[in-house]
Amino acid sequence: MLIDKLKKDKVVVIFRNVPQVELRGMVDLLLKQGLNIMEVTLDSPGALDSIHSLKKEYGDEIVLGAGTVTTVDAVKAAQESGAEFIISPHVDRQVIHAAKEKGLYSIPGAMTPTEIYHADSAGADMIKIFPASTLGPDYIKQLRGPFSNLSYMATGGVNEHNADAFLKSGAAVLGIGSALTKLGDKDVEAFIKKLKSIHI
Repeated sequence: MLIDKLKKDKVVVIFRNVPQVELRGMVDLLLKQGLNIMEVTLDSPGALDSIHSLKKEYGDEIVLGAGTVTTVDAVKAAQESGAEFIISPHVDRQVIHAAKEKGLYSIPGAMTPTEIYHADSAGADMIKIFPASTLGPDYIKQLRGPFSNLSYMATGGVNEHNADAFLKSGAAVLGIGSALTKLGDKDVEAFIKKLKSIHI
């Protein structure tokens, strides 16, 4: 089950505006470091082609999702391209329902308790707290009071300096984009080793 794997691996690597010619090299590097849950945001050039080609090439080696999914049509297009989960920056009941109807996992982005409640009641599998770095780790800790039964993914400004704090505050998963994808090979290896060392 994807949610169990997410909680175990704790990291979703977000590819946003990463050139297609660079994707395979980055995927290979991440796989060598033991990270295989990845998201291509649909606002990236050629995003659907990237999802299709990556899934075709790597198959079950990677768990691939579509991010920045904001419409029902985008859910359909992502699913047809091979996406296995849907991540949105917002809460839209129709988008959540469309994902679930197609057998995909839904992780909508929420900020307020009201949004979190509506996302959960619509059937979301996990709640993306966004923008996480603006809200801070303590925000997730406070949310776990009234919403202790929910699982959270901290996304937006998560990096090697605050990852530990987010995990300790109750985030089950970290969504990490440019802090990881814009690093060189050696820096990626060091970053991932540090992330693994702080898993709780």
